[in-house]
Amino acid sequence: MDTEKTTGTPQKDRTMSAKDESFSLCPGKSQSKQQKDVDNDEENKEFLSSQPEEVTYDDILTSLGEFGRHQKRILLLLGLLYVSGCVQTLISVFTLAVPSHRCALPSEENDTWREQSEHHALLINTSIPPGHPSGYSSCYVYIHVTNLENITLTHNDTRDPDPDQQQAVTSCTRYVYDTSTYRSTITTDLDLVCDRSLHRSHAQMMVMLGSLVGSQVCGLTSDVFGRKPVLMVSIVVHIAAALAVTWTNHFAVLMGLMFFVGASVSGLLCPAFVMSMELVGPSKRKWTGYGLMSFWSVGMVLLAPLAFWLREWTHLQLTTACLAIPFLSYWWFIPESPRWLLSKGRKEQAEVVITRTAHVNGVTLPPGILKKVRVQDQAGGNLFKACSTVTLVTRHLIILLAWVVNSLTYYGLSWNVGTLGGSVYVNFLLSGVVELVSFVFCVLLLDRIGRRPLNCGLMMVAGVTCTATVFPVLYAGPDLQWLTVVLAMIGKLGIAGSFATIWVFSSELFPTVIRNSGMGTSSVCARIGGIIAPYIANLGQTIGGDAGTAVPLVIFGVSSIIAGLLLLLLPETLNRRLPETIDDAISLGR
Repeated sequence: MDTEKTTGTPQKDRTMSAKDESFSLCPGKSQSKQQKDVDNDEENKEFLSSQPEEVTYDDILTSLGEFGRHQKRILLLLGLLYVSGCVQTLISVFTLAVPSHRCALPSEENDTWREQSEHHALLINTSIPPGHPSGYSSCYVYIHVTNLENITLTHNDTRDPDPDQQQAVTSCTRYVYDTSTYRSTITTDLDLVCDRSLHRSHAQMMVMLGSLVGSQVCGLTSDVFGRKPVLMVSIVVHIAAALAVTWTNHFAVLMGLMFFVGASVSGLLCPAFVMSMELVGPSKRKWTGYGLMSFWSVGMVLLAPLAFWLREWTHLQLTTACLAIPFLSYWWFIPESPRWLLSKGRKEQAEVVITRTAHVNGVTLPPGILKKVRVQDQAGGNLFKACSTVTLVTRHLIILLAWVVNSLTYYGLSWNVGTLGGSVYVNFLLSGVVELVSFVFCVLLLDRIGRRPLNCGLMMVAGVTCTATVFPVLYAGPDLQWLTVVLAMIGKLGIAGSFATIWVFSSELFPTVIRNSGMGTSSVCARIGGIIAPYIANLGQTIGGDAGTAVPLVIFGVSSIIAGLLLLLLPETLNRRLPETIDDAISLGR
Protein backbone atom coordinates (compact mmCIF):
# COMPACT_ATOMS: atom_id res chain seq x y z
CA MET A 1 0.00 0.00 0.00
CA ASP A 2 2.75 2.43 0.92
CA THR A 3 4.07 2.34 -2.61
CA GLU A 4 6.17 5.45 -2.30
CA LYS A 5 8.58 3.50 -0.12
CA THR A 6 9.08 0.68 -2.64
CA THR A 7 12.46 0.80 -4.28
CA GLY A 8 13.25 -0.71 -7.60
CA THR A 9 16.04 -3.19 -8.29
CA PRO A 10 19.00 -1.68 -10.16
CA GLN A 11 19.14 -2.48 -13.86
CA LYS A 12 22.41 -4.38 -13.54
CA ASP A 13 20.78 -6.55 -10.87
CA ARG A 14 17.81 -7.39 -13.07
CA THR A 15 20.07 -8.68 -15.85
CA MET A 16 21.65 -11.37 -13.74
CA SER A 17 21.29 -14.88 -15.09
CA ALA A 18 18.98 -17.54 -13.73
CA LYS A 19 21.90 -19.53 -12.37
CA ASP A 20 22.37 -16.82 -9.73
CA GLU A 21 19.13 -18.09 -8.15
CA SER A 22 17.11 -14.98 -9.04
CA PHE A 23 19.34 -12.78 -6.90
CA SER A 24 18.46 -14.61 -3.69
CA LEU A 25 20.33 -13.28 -0.68
CA CYS A 26 19.79 -16.48 1.27
CA PRO A 27 21.96 -19.48 0.28
CA GLY A 28 20.10 -22.75 -0.25
CA LYS A 29 19.48 -24.86 2.83
CA SER A 30 21.29 -28.18 3.10
CA GLN A 31 19.46 -31.46 3.44
CA SER A 32 20.86 -32.03 6.91
CA LYS A 33 22.13 -29.83 9.69
CA GLN A 34 25.54 -31.52 9.61
CA GLN A 35 26.03 -30.89 5.91
CA LYS A 36 24.85 -27.32 6.38
CA ASP A 37 27.47 -26.70 9.05
CA VAL A 38 30.22 -28.14 6.82
CA ASP A 39 29.25 -26.23 3.70
CA ASN A 40 28.18 -22.96 5.31
CA ASP A 41 31.48 -21.08 5.03
CA GLU A 42 32.03 -22.22 1.47
CA GLU A 43 28.50 -21.23 0.45
CA ASN A 44 28.83 -17.80 2.03
CA LYS A 45 32.11 -17.13 0.27
CA GLU A 46 30.63 -18.23 -3.05
CA PHE A 47 27.49 -16.19 -2.39
CA LEU A 48 29.34 -13.02 -1.50
CA SER A 49 31.55 -13.26 -4.53
CA SER A 50 28.51 -13.72 -6.79
CA GLN A 51 26.68 -10.62 -5.55
CA PRO A 52 26.93 -7.11 -7.00
CA GLU A 53 28.66 -4.40 -5.04
CA GLU A 54 25.32 -3.06 -3.78
CA VAL A 55 22.00 -4.60 -2.79
CA THR A 56 18.81 -2.88 -1.70
CA TYR A 57 17.00 -3.25 1.58
CA ASP A 58 14.00 -4.64 -0.30
CA ASP A 59 16.23 -7.40 -1.66
CA ILE A 60 17.12 -8.37 1.89
CA LEU A 61 13.45 -8.34 2.89
CA THR A 62 12.62 -10.65 0.01
CA SER A 63 15.22 -13.14 1.14
CA LEU A 64 14.32 -12.85 4.82
CA GLY A 65 10.74 -13.68 3.91
CA GLU A 66 8.49 -10.82 2.85
CA PHE A 67 5.89 -11.74 5.44
CA GLY A 68 7.59 -14.19 7.78
CA ARG A 69 6.86 -15.22 11.33
CA HIS A 70 8.73 -12.29 12.86
CA GLN A 71 6.91 -9.71 10.74
CA LYS A 72 3.57 -11.28 11.61
CA ARG A 73 4.30 -11.00 15.33
CA ILE A 74 5.30 -7.35 15.03
CA LEU A 75 2.31 -6.51 12.85
CA LEU A 76 -0.04 -8.10 15.37
CA LEU A 77 1.37 -5.85 18.09
CA LEU A 78 1.21 -2.78 15.86
CA GLY A 79 -2.33 -3.69 14.83
CA LEU A 80 -3.45 -3.52 18.46
CA LEU A 81 -2.48 0.16 18.40
CA TYR A 82 -5.06 0.63 15.65
CA VAL A 83 -7.67 -0.96 17.92
CA SER A 84 -6.91 1.55 20.68
CA GLY A 85 -6.72 4.43 18.21
CA CYS A 86 -10.16 3.58 16.86
CA VAL A 87 -11.64 3.26 20.36
CA GLN A 88 -10.41 6.67 21.50
CA THR A 89 -11.41 8.35 18.23
CA LEU A 90 -14.96 6.99 18.12
CA ILE A 91 -15.70 6.53 21.83
CA SER A 92 -17.49 9.89 21.75
CA VAL A 93 -20.40 8.12 20.03
CA PHE A 94 -21.17 6.89 23.55
CA THR A 95 -19.46 9.35 25.90
CA LEU A 96 -20.98 12.39 24.14
CA ALA A 97 -24.32 10.74 23.42
CA VAL A 98 -27.49 12.78 23.95
CA PRO A 99 -30.25 10.96 25.85
CA SER A 100 -33.83 12.21 25.77
CA HIS A 101 -34.13 15.14 28.17
CA ARG A 102 -36.35 17.96 29.36
CA CYS A 103 -36.24 20.83 31.82
CA ALA A 104 -36.17 19.87 35.47
CA LEU A 105 -39.35 20.98 37.23
CA PRO A 106 -38.71 24.23 39.13
CA SER A 107 -40.65 22.94 42.11
CA GLU A 108 -38.93 19.54 42.30
CA GLU A 109 -35.40 19.33 43.67
CA ASN A 110 -35.20 15.59 42.99
CA ASP A 111 -36.96 15.52 39.64
CA THR A 112 -36.37 12.53 37.35
CA TRP A 113 -37.09 11.77 33.71
CA ARG A 114 -39.40 8.91 34.57
CA GLU A 115 -42.82 9.75 35.95
CA GLN A 116 -42.81 8.86 39.64
CA SER A 117 -46.54 9.22 40.31
CA GLU A 118 -49.74 10.66 38.90
CA HIS A 119 -49.03 13.90 40.71
CA HIS A 120 -45.54 14.00 39.16
CA ALA A 121 -47.03 13.35 35.72
CA LEU A 122 -49.42 16.28 36.17
CA LEU A 123 -46.59 18.58 37.19
CA ILE A 124 -44.69 17.61 34.04
CA ASN A 125 -47.73 18.08 31.78
CA THR A 126 -48.50 21.53 33.15
CA SER A 127 -44.88 22.71 33.32
CA ILE A 128 -43.24 21.49 30.11
CA PRO A 129 -44.46 22.45 26.63
CA PRO A 130 -45.21 19.57 24.25
CA GLY A 131 -42.43 18.55 21.90
CA HIS A 132 -41.02 15.79 19.72
CA PRO A 133 -40.04 12.93 19.96
CA SER A 134 -40.34 12.39 23.73
CA GLY A 135 -43.63 14.24 23.99
CA TYR A 136 -42.02 17.09 25.94
CA SER A 137 -39.96 20.06 24.88
CA SER A 138 -36.28 19.37 25.43
CA CYS A 139 -35.20 22.92 26.10
CA TYR A 140 -38.07 25.03 27.44
CA VAL A 141 -40.33 25.35 30.49
CA TYR A 142 -43.39 27.55 30.93
CA ILE A 143 -42.58 30.86 32.61
CA HIS A 144 -45.74 31.13 34.70
CA VAL A 145 -45.44 27.76 36.38
CA THR A 146 -45.56 28.51 40.13
CA ASN A 147 -46.97 26.97 43.27
CA LEU A 148 -47.83 23.68 41.55
CA GLU A 149 -47.00 21.55 44.56
CA ASN A 150 -50.63 21.41 45.69
CA ILE A 151 -52.10 20.47 42.33
CA THR A 152 -54.05 17.20 42.45
CA LEU A 153 -55.36 15.13 39.61
CA THR A 154 -59.10 15.13 38.97
CA HIS A 155 -61.16 13.12 36.55
CA ASN A 156 -61.30 16.03 34.09
CA ASP A 157 -57.52 16.80 34.02
CA THR A 158 -56.02 16.81 30.52
CA ARG A 159 -52.46 16.78 29.19
CA ASP A 160 -52.53 20.23 27.60
CA PRO A 161 -52.01 23.25 29.85
CA ASP A 162 -54.22 26.31 29.74
CA PRO A 163 -53.06 28.18 26.61
CA ASP A 164 -54.22 31.53 28.00
CA GLN A 165 -52.00 31.33 31.08
CA GLN A 166 -48.97 29.30 30.03
CA GLN A 167 -47.95 30.35 26.53
CA ALA A 168 -44.69 32.10 27.45
CA VAL A 169 -41.66 29.83 27.82
CA THR A 170 -38.10 30.23 28.97
CA SER A 171 -34.93 28.19 28.61
CA CYS A 172 -34.11 25.48 31.10
CA THR A 173 -31.80 26.16 34.02
CA ARG A 174 -31.61 22.47 34.95
CA TYR A 175 -32.23 19.27 33.03
CA VAL A 176 -33.28 15.71 33.70
CA TYR A 177 -32.20 12.89 31.39
CA ASP A 178 -33.50 9.50 30.36
CA THR A 179 -31.09 6.95 31.88
CA SER A 180 -32.47 3.85 30.18
CA THR A 181 -29.74 3.77 27.50
CA TYR A 182 -26.91 5.66 29.22
CA ARG A 183 -26.55 6.06 32.97
CA SER A 184 -24.38 9.10 32.34
CA THR A 185 -22.48 10.79 29.52
CA ILE A 186 -20.28 13.85 29.25
CA THR A 187 -23.33 15.53 27.75
CA THR A 188 -25.47 14.86 30.84
CA ASP A 189 -22.72 15.80 33.28
CA LEU A 190 -21.93 19.13 31.61
CA ASP A 191 -25.42 19.80 30.18
CA LEU A 192 -24.18 20.01 26.58
CA VAL A 193 -27.70 20.31 25.17
CA CYS A 194 -29.99 22.96 23.72
CA ASP A 195 -28.05 26.22 23.41
CA ARG A 196 -24.86 24.33 24.34
CA SER A 197 -25.39 21.47 21.88
CA LEU A 198 -22.71 22.78 19.52
CA HIS A 199 -20.14 22.09 22.23
CA ARG A 200 -20.36 18.38 21.44
CA SER A 201 -19.29 19.05 17.87
CA HIS A 202 -16.46 21.23 19.15
CA ALA A 203 -15.18 18.38 21.33
CA GLN A 204 -15.23 15.88 18.46
CA MET A 205 -13.64 18.46 16.19
CA MET A 206 -10.75 18.86 18.62
CA VAL A 207 -9.96 15.15 18.28
CA MET A 208 -9.60 15.54 14.52
CA LEU A 209 -7.70 18.83 14.84
CA GLY A 210 -5.29 17.08 17.19
CA SER A 211 -5.03 14.26 14.68
CA LEU A 212 -4.10 16.74 11.96
CA VAL A 213 -1.39 18.40 14.04
CA GLY A 214 -0.16 15.09 15.42
CA SER A 215 0.22 13.52 11.99
CA GLN A 216 2.42 16.36 10.80
CA VAL A 217 4.54 16.58 13.95
CA CYS A 218 4.98 12.83 14.28
CA GLY A 219 5.80 12.47 10.60
CA LEU A 220 8.64 14.97 10.87
CA THR A 221 10.00 13.80 14.21
CA SER A 222 9.92 10.11 13.30
CA ASP A 223 12.14 10.83 10.31
CA VAL A 224 14.63 12.60 12.58
CA PHE A 225 14.56 10.63 15.84
CA GLY A 226 13.26 7.29 14.65
CA ARG A 227 9.92 5.53 14.49
CA LYS A 228 10.20 3.77 17.85
CA PRO A 229 10.91 6.81 20.11
CA VAL A 230 8.01 8.75 18.58
CA LEU A 231 5.75 5.72 18.97
CA MET A 232 6.65 5.29 22.64
CA VAL A 233 6.18 8.99 23.47
CA SER A 234 2.80 8.87 21.73
CA ILE A 235 1.78 5.83 23.78
CA VAL A 236 2.56 7.69 27.00
CA VAL A 237 0.60 10.78 25.86
CA HIS A 238 -2.23 8.55 24.64
CA ILE A 239 -2.63 6.83 28.00
CA ALA A 240 -2.23 10.04 30.02
CA ALA A 241 -4.72 12.07 27.95
CA ALA A 242 -7.30 9.26 27.85
CA LEU A 243 -7.06 8.80 31.61
CA ALA A 244 -7.27 12.54 32.28
CA VAL A 245 -10.51 12.82 30.29
CA THR A 246 -12.14 10.57 32.89
CA TRP A 247 -11.79 13.15 35.66
CA THR A 248 -12.47 16.36 33.78
CA ASN A 249 -15.49 18.44 34.78
CA HIS A 250 -14.73 21.61 32.80
CA PHE A 251 -15.48 21.89 29.11
CA ALA A 252 -12.38 23.96 28.29
CA VAL A 253 -10.17 21.29 29.89
CA LEU A 254 -12.07 18.61 28.00
CA MET A 255 -11.35 20.39 24.71
CA GLY A 256 -7.63 20.47 25.43
CA LEU A 257 -7.54 16.81 26.43
CA MET A 258 -9.49 15.83 23.32
CA PHE A 259 -6.84 17.58 21.24
CA PHE A 260 -4.07 15.55 22.86
CA VAL A 261 -6.07 12.34 22.47
CA GLY A 262 -6.36 13.02 18.74
CA ALA A 263 -2.70 13.98 18.43
CA SER A 264 -1.63 10.84 20.27
CA VAL A 265 -3.80 8.65 18.03
CA SER A 266 -1.91 9.99 15.01
CA GLY A 267 1.29 9.43 16.98
CA LEU A 268 0.32 5.78 17.32
CA LEU A 269 -0.97 5.12 13.84
CA CYS A 270 1.53 7.00 11.68
CA PRO A 271 4.71 5.34 13.05
CA ALA A 272 2.91 1.99 13.24
CA PHE A 273 1.91 2.22 9.59
CA VAL A 274 5.37 3.27 8.45
CA MET A 275 7.09 0.58 10.54
CA SER A 276 4.76 -2.03 9.09
CA MET A 277 5.50 -0.96 5.54
CA GLU A 278 9.23 -1.01 6.27
CA LEU A 279 9.18 -4.48 7.85
CA VAL A 280 7.45 -6.42 5.07
CA GLY A 281 8.50 -7.09 1.50
CA PRO A 282 7.33 -5.01 -1.47
CA SER A 283 4.68 -7.47 -2.67
CA LYS A 284 3.03 -7.64 0.78
CA ARG A 285 2.73 -3.96 1.62
CA LYS A 286 -0.65 -3.44 0.02
CA TRP A 287 -2.23 -6.28 1.97
CA THR A 288 -0.46 -5.21 5.14
CA GLY A 289 -2.15 -1.82 4.83
CA TYR A 290 -5.57 -3.41 4.51
CA GLY A 291 -4.74 -5.63 7.47
CA LEU A 292 -3.95 -2.65 9.70
CA MET A 293 -7.18 -0.96 8.67
CA SER A 294 -9.01 -4.15 9.63
CA PHE A 295 -7.67 -3.78 13.16
CA TRP A 296 -9.34 -0.36 13.25
CA SER A 297 -12.66 -2.02 12.42
CA VAL A 298 -12.03 -4.65 15.09
CA GLY A 299 -11.80 -1.75 17.53
CA MET A 300 -15.34 -0.74 16.59
CA VAL A 301 -16.60 -4.30 17.01
CA LEU A 302 -15.04 -4.50 20.49
CA LEU A 303 -16.14 -1.03 21.61
CA ALA A 304 -19.85 -1.68 21.06
CA PRO A 305 -20.29 -4.49 23.64
CA LEU A 306 -17.93 -2.74 26.05
CA ALA A 307 -20.04 0.42 25.90
CA PHE A 308 -23.21 -1.67 26.33
CA TRP A 309 -21.74 -3.22 29.47
CA LEU A 310 -20.33 0.03 30.92
CA ARG A 311 -23.17 2.54 30.75
CA GLU A 312 -21.34 5.15 32.89
CA TRP A 313 -19.13 7.18 30.56
CA THR A 314 -16.39 7.52 33.18
CA HIS A 315 -16.21 3.75 33.58
CA LEU A 316 -16.02 3.27 29.81
CA GLN A 317 -13.36 5.95 29.37
CA LEU A 318 -11.28 4.66 32.27
CA THR A 319 -11.46 1.06 31.09
CA THR A 320 -10.43 1.82 27.53
CA ALA A 321 -7.58 4.04 28.74
CA CYS A 322 -6.28 1.32 31.07
CA LEU A 323 -6.42 -1.24 28.27
CA ALA A 324 -3.72 0.81 26.53
CA ILE A 325 -1.27 0.58 29.46
CA PRO A 326 0.25 -2.75 28.25
CA PHE A 327 1.48 -0.89 25.17
CA LEU A 328 4.25 0.53 27.35
CA SER A 329 5.90 -2.90 27.10
CA TYR A 330 6.41 -2.31 23.37
CA TRP A 331 9.74 -0.71 24.23
CA TRP A 332 11.06 -4.24 24.70
CA PHE A 333 9.08 -5.99 21.97
CA ILE A 334 8.98 -3.61 18.99
CA PRO A 335 12.31 -3.05 17.18
CA GLU A 336 13.30 0.13 15.43
CA SER A 337 12.76 0.11 11.68
CA PRO A 338 15.87 -1.38 10.00
CA ARG A 339 15.27 0.80 6.95
CA TRP A 340 15.40 3.95 9.09
CA LEU A 341 18.53 2.71 10.90
CA LEU A 342 20.26 2.02 7.59
CA SER A 343 19.24 5.44 6.24
CA LYS A 344 20.97 7.01 9.25
CA GLY A 345 24.12 4.91 8.81
CA ARG A 346 23.49 2.85 11.96
CA LYS A 347 24.26 -0.46 10.30
CA GLU A 348 25.26 -2.27 13.49
CA GLN A 349 21.85 -1.70 15.05
CA ALA A 350 20.12 -2.58 11.79
CA GLU A 351 22.09 -5.81 11.62
CA VAL A 352 20.84 -6.80 15.08
CA VAL A 353 17.21 -6.35 13.98
CA ILE A 354 17.71 -8.10 10.65
CA THR A 355 19.58 -10.98 12.26
CA ARG A 356 16.77 -11.41 14.77
CA THR A 357 14.23 -11.42 11.94
CA ALA A 358 16.24 -14.03 10.04
CA HIS A 359 16.48 -16.22 13.15
CA VAL A 360 12.74 -16.13 13.87
CA ASN A 361 11.89 -16.65 10.20
CA GLY A 362 14.26 -19.63 10.03
CA VAL A 363 16.61 -18.30 7.35
CA THR A 364 20.33 -17.54 7.34
CA LEU A 365 22.00 -14.48 5.87
CA PRO A 366 25.71 -14.56 5.04
CA PRO A 367 28.02 -12.45 7.21
CA GLY A 368 28.88 -9.02 5.90
CA ILE A 369 25.96 -8.73 3.52
CA LEU A 370 24.71 -5.59 5.25
CA LYS A 371 27.90 -3.83 4.19
CA LYS A 372 26.55 -3.97 0.65
CA VAL A 373 23.12 -2.56 1.47
CA ARG A 374 22.14 0.62 -0.29
CA VAL A 375 19.11 2.53 0.98
CA GLN A 376 17.60 4.55 -1.82
CA ASP A 377 17.19 8.23 -1.02
CA GLN A 378 13.60 9.36 -0.76
CA ALA A 379 12.74 11.64 -3.60
CA GLY A 380 12.26 15.21 -2.53
CA GLY A 381 9.89 17.79 -3.91
CA ASN A 382 6.59 19.40 -3.19
CA LEU A 383 3.14 19.37 -4.67
CA PHE A 384 3.64 22.75 -6.34
CA LYS A 385 5.93 21.08 -8.88
CA ALA A 386 2.80 19.64 -10.49
CA CYS A 387 1.05 23.00 -10.80
CA SER A 388 2.70 23.76 -14.13
CA THR A 389 0.20 21.61 -16.03
CA VAL A 390 -3.58 21.86 -16.04
CA THR A 391 -3.86 18.09 -16.32
CA LEU A 392 -2.03 17.37 -13.09
CA VAL A 393 -3.63 20.27 -11.23
CA THR A 394 -7.06 18.89 -12.13
CA ARG A 395 -6.12 15.36 -11.11
CA HIS A 396 -4.66 16.40 -7.81
CA LEU A 397 -7.65 18.57 -6.93
CA ILE A 398 -9.91 15.58 -7.61
CA ILE A 399 -7.72 13.35 -5.43
CA LEU A 400 -7.72 15.85 -2.58
CA LEU A 401 -11.49 16.33 -2.84
CA ALA A 402 -11.92 12.56 -2.70
CA TRP A 403 -9.87 12.44 0.50
CA VAL A 404 -11.99 15.17 2.10
CA VAL A 405 -15.26 13.47 1.14
CA ASN A 406 -14.10 9.99 2.17
CA SER A 407 -13.10 11.22 5.60
CA LEU A 408 -16.17 13.44 5.96
CA THR A 409 -18.55 10.62 5.10
CA TYR A 410 -16.70 7.91 7.01
CA TYR A 411 -16.50 9.78 10.30
CA GLY A 412 -19.91 11.35 9.79
CA LEU A 413 -21.58 7.96 9.41
CA SER A 414 -19.60 6.59 12.35
CA TRP A 415 -20.66 9.42 14.68
CA ASN A 416 -24.22 9.45 13.31
CA VAL A 417 -25.23 5.88 14.25
CA GLY A 418 -27.12 7.09 17.31
CA THR A 419 -29.70 8.94 15.20
CA LEU A 420 -30.58 6.07 12.86
CA GLY A 421 -33.16 4.48 15.12
CA GLY A 422 -32.98 1.22 16.98
CA SER A 423 -30.15 0.36 19.36
CA VAL A 424 -27.06 2.54 19.09
CA TYR A 425 -24.98 -0.40 20.32
CA VAL A 426 -26.24 -2.73 17.60
CA ASN A 427 -25.84 -0.03 14.94
CA PHE A 428 -22.26 0.66 15.99
CA LEU A 429 -21.43 -3.06 16.04
CA LEU A 430 -22.89 -3.52 12.56
CA SER A 431 -20.91 -0.51 11.38
CA GLY A 432 -17.67 -2.23 12.38
CA VAL A 433 -18.68 -5.57 10.88
CA VAL A 434 -19.54 -4.08 7.48
CA GLU A 435 -16.13 -2.40 7.42
CA LEU A 436 -14.43 -5.78 7.77
CA VAL A 437 -16.60 -7.15 4.96
CA SER A 438 -15.67 -4.14 2.85
CA PHE A 439 -11.94 -4.74 3.26
CA VAL A 440 -12.30 -8.37 2.19
CA PHE A 441 -14.27 -7.15 -0.81
CA CYS A 442 -11.52 -4.69 -1.73
CA VAL A 443 -8.73 -7.26 -1.39
CA LEU A 444 -10.55 -9.59 -3.78
CA LEU A 445 -11.34 -6.94 -6.41
CA LEU A 446 -8.54 -4.37 -6.25
CA ASP A 447 -6.22 -6.18 -8.70
CA ARG A 448 -9.06 -7.61 -10.77
CA ILE A 449 -11.20 -4.66 -11.82
CA GLY A 450 -8.74 -1.85 -11.13
CA ARG A 451 -8.43 1.08 -8.75
CA ARG A 452 -10.58 3.63 -10.56
CA PRO A 453 -13.75 1.56 -11.09
CA LEU A 454 -13.51 0.07 -7.59
CA ASN A 455 -12.98 3.44 -5.91
CA CYS A 456 -15.68 5.14 -7.97
CA GLY A 457 -18.11 2.25 -7.53
CA LEU A 458 -17.72 2.16 -3.77
CA MET A 459 -18.24 5.91 -3.46
CA MET A 460 -21.34 5.68 -5.64
CA VAL A 461 -22.71 2.86 -3.49
CA ALA A 462 -22.13 4.99 -0.40
CA GLY A 463 -23.66 8.06 -2.03
CA VAL A 464 -26.77 6.43 -3.46
CA THR A 465 -27.64 4.46 -0.32
CA CYS A 466 -27.08 7.40 2.04
CA THR A 467 -29.22 9.65 -0.15
CA ALA A 468 -31.90 6.97 -0.42
CA THR A 469 -32.38 6.98 3.36
CA VAL A 470 -34.52 10.08 2.96
CA PHE A 471 -37.41 7.94 1.68
CA PRO A 472 -37.87 5.56 4.63
CA VAL A 473 -37.12 8.38 7.08
CA LEU A 474 -39.64 10.85 5.70
CA TYR A 475 -42.22 8.71 3.95
CA ALA A 476 -42.25 5.25 5.50
CA GLY A 477 -43.98 4.25 8.69
CA PRO A 478 -42.32 3.08 11.90
CA ASP A 479 -42.40 -0.52 10.69
CA LEU A 480 -39.93 0.31 7.90
CA GLN A 481 -37.46 2.40 9.87
CA TRP A 482 -35.12 -0.60 9.93
CA LEU A 483 -34.59 0.15 6.24
CA THR A 484 -32.82 3.37 7.24
CA VAL A 485 -30.28 1.37 9.23
CA VAL A 486 -29.77 -1.10 6.36
CA LEU A 487 -29.17 1.67 3.82
CA ALA A 488 -26.81 3.51 6.17
CA MET A 489 -24.82 0.30 6.77
CA ILE A 490 -24.49 -0.31 3.02
CA GLY A 491 -23.29 3.27 2.75
CA LYS A 492 -20.74 2.61 5.49
CA LEU A 493 -19.54 -0.50 3.63
CA GLY A 494 -19.02 1.57 0.50
CA ILE A 495 -17.22 4.48 2.11
CA ALA A 496 -14.97 2.29 4.27
CA GLY A 497 -13.80 0.40 1.19
CA SER A 498 -13.39 3.62 -0.75
CA PHE A 499 -11.35 5.20 2.06
CA ALA A 500 -9.00 2.19 2.06
CA THR A 501 -8.72 2.11 -1.73
CA ILE A 502 -7.95 5.81 -2.11
CA TRP A 503 -4.68 5.19 -0.24
CA VAL A 504 -3.55 2.82 -2.98
CA PHE A 505 -5.00 4.78 -5.88
CA SER A 506 -3.60 8.18 -4.94
CA SER A 507 -0.13 6.85 -4.07
CA GLU A 508 0.07 5.36 -7.56
CA LEU A 509 -1.11 8.57 -9.24
CA PHE A 510 1.42 10.91 -7.61
CA PRO A 511 4.82 10.79 -9.38
CA THR A 512 7.83 9.84 -7.28
CA VAL A 513 9.19 13.40 -7.20
CA ILE A 514 6.13 14.61 -5.26
CA ARG A 515 4.69 11.38 -3.88
CA ASN A 516 5.63 12.01 -0.25
CA SER A 517 4.33 15.58 -0.24
CA GLY A 518 1.27 14.53 -2.22
CA MET A 519 0.32 11.84 0.28
CA GLY A 520 1.05 14.23 3.14
CA THR A 521 -1.28 16.83 1.65
CA SER A 522 -3.91 14.14 1.14
CA SER A 523 -3.63 13.21 4.80
CA VAL A 524 -4.22 16.84 5.78
CA CYS A 525 -7.31 16.96 3.55
CA ALA A 526 -8.62 13.81 5.22
CA ARG A 527 -8.30 15.48 8.62
CA ILE A 528 -10.12 18.54 7.31
CA GLY A 529 -12.99 16.28 6.30
CA GLY A 530 -12.91 14.77 9.78
CA ILE A 531 -13.00 18.23 11.37
CA ILE A 532 -16.16 19.11 9.42
CA ALA A 533 -17.85 15.74 9.99
CA PRO A 534 -19.10 16.18 13.59
CA TYR A 535 -20.90 19.41 12.75
CA ILE A 536 -22.83 17.70 9.96
CA ALA A 537 -23.44 14.55 11.99
CA ASN A 538 -24.88 16.59 14.86
CA LEU A 539 -27.27 18.47 12.58
CA GLY A 540 -29.75 15.77 13.49
CA GLN A 541 -29.81 16.98 17.10
CA THR A 542 -30.05 20.61 16.00
CA ILE A 543 -32.83 20.15 13.44
CA GLY A 544 -34.67 17.40 15.27
CA GLY A 545 -37.38 15.09 14.04
CA ASP A 546 -37.28 13.01 10.87
CA ALA A 547 -35.60 15.82 8.94
CA GLY A 548 -32.79 15.79 11.48
CA THR A 549 -32.15 12.13 10.70
CA ALA A 550 -32.30 12.60 6.93
CA VAL A 551 -30.32 15.80 6.34
CA PRO A 552 -26.84 14.58 7.45
CA LEU A 553 -27.22 11.36 5.45
CA VAL A 554 -28.27 13.29 2.34
CA ILE A 555 -25.24 15.59 2.68
CA PHE A 556 -22.92 12.60 2.99
CA GLY A 557 -24.63 10.89 0.07
CA VAL A 558 -24.61 13.78 -2.38
CA SER A 559 -20.98 14.67 -1.66
CA SER A 560 -19.96 11.02 -2.17
CA ILE A 561 -21.77 10.84 -5.51
CA ILE A 562 -20.07 14.00 -6.77
CA ALA A 563 -16.60 12.91 -5.67
CA GLY A 564 -17.15 9.39 -7.02
CA LEU A 565 -18.12 10.65 -10.47
CA LEU A 566 -15.10 12.95 -10.58
CA LEU A 567 -12.84 9.94 -9.97
CA LEU A 568 -13.78 8.73 -13.46
CA LEU A 569 -11.67 11.59 -14.83
CA LEU A 570 -8.53 10.03 -13.34
CA PRO A 571 -6.40 7.48 -15.21
CA GLU A 572 -6.33 3.81 -14.22
CA THR A 573 -3.10 2.68 -12.51
CA LEU A 574 -3.59 -1.10 -12.40
CA ASN A 575 -0.66 -2.89 -14.08
CA ARG A 576 0.90 0.45 -14.94
CA ARG A 577 4.44 1.44 -14.02
CA LEU A 578 4.58 3.94 -11.16
CA PRO A 579 5.25 7.44 -12.55
CA GLU A 580 8.68 8.77 -11.62
CA THR A 581 8.59 12.27 -13.11
CA ILE A 582 6.00 14.92 -13.89
CA ASP A 583 6.08 13.85 -17.55
CA ASP A 584 5.48 10.23 -16.53
CA ALA A 585 2.44 11.30 -14.54
CA ILE A 586 1.04 13.27 -17.48
CA SER A 587 1.50 10.34 -19.86
CA LEU A 588 -0.22 7.99 -17.40
CA GLY A 589 -3.60 8.89 -18.80
CA ARG A 590 -2.66 8.34 -22.43
